[in-house]
This record gives sequence, structure tokens and C-alpha cells, in this order.
Amino acid sequence: MANGYEYLVCQTQWGNVTFVNGEWQGSIDYRSEEYDAAYKSCPQVWDYLNRVGREGWEMVGAVTLANTHAEGASQATNQLFLKRAYSYS
Repeated sequence: MANGYEYLVCQTQWGNVTFVNGEWQGSIDYRSEEYDAAYKSCPQVWDYLNRVGREGWEMVGAVTLANTHAEGASQATNQLFLKRAYSYS
């Protein structure tokens, strides 16, 4: 039986996990005009990590990214990298 790993790449903004593997995590669409409410509908980082930790995920890395938009505004996001082992035959 072989072992492997699967991975999650989580983007965090303002203390909330907003995207995981490219999928929005909030209950309010991120394209909403109420952006503040949309990102606050995403799980807080510590709540998310505690939940997925119980599912066997462990954080193996993190980076901070600075994004500069065409208008000159910039924003920092964090990327969290998680993995868990699985077995397959």
C-alpha cells in the first residue's frame, strides 16, 4: 500500500480564510457590493485551522504576499499551506 499527500492552499485576509484551493469560503458572494460583510462571512483563521486540524490537516508553510493593483493600491494576503497523508492501493 502506498502513501501520498494532499494539499490545501488557503488565502487569508484580515484574519479570515477567504479562499481555499481557489474556492471562496464565505456565505456571502465576494462579488457583493457589501465586501466588508462578504469577507466577514468567511471563517476566522484560528477557527478554520482548528476545524481542519481535527480532520488531519497540518500547516507546513506560510508566506505573506503584497499585491499592487493598477490603481496603485496595495493589499497584503497570507497563503497558508496545509497537508495530510492518505493511503492508496
